Amino acid sequence: MGQHPSQGTVLAEEIHTGRFWAVIILLAATAAIISVAQHPPAAAPARLALGGAAILCLGGFAMAWAGFRYRFLSDALEIRTLGFRLRSIPKSAILSYAVEPWTFIRGYGIRGLGSRRAYVWGNEVVHIQMSNGDVYLGHNEPERVVRDLDKMMGVVSKG
Repeated sequence: MGQHPSQGTVLAEEIHTGRFWAVIILLAATAAIISVAQHPPAAAPARLALGGAAILCLGGFAMAWAGFRYRFLSDALEIRTLGFRLRSIPKSAILSYAVEPWTFIRGYGIRGLGSRRAYVWGNEVVHIQMSNGDVYLGHNEPERVVRDLDKMMGVVSKG
């Protein structure tokens, strides 16, 4: 499903970071690291669990700090983080898109299962409806994402 690299020309690129959430995650990692250091060597299972939690938190910190990168190409939209392509959506699969609010209860980071997926660190998203599911792209200025999608889709702006 659109996971092959695009050969299209780059039209625009947007970055959506979660620096606030990165700091929160880093604080959690720091607490776990301190806990590992304070547990005696005899408490190996606790140290192992806390160490694993710290490693996961540090990965989450890196992902939130670097953010999601949206590359709008002439033939597809690519979603990346930490240098890895998470998803490629062919232009032909996009049916519609619009700005929507996103609530805290729905979560942040990479969310969703099956045909619905969200890449969000904030409270506004661009909801992309596709022929095979939905994608939500978080951004502090979602109108920019809409503008870039318009450019990619060949929509002529009014004004």
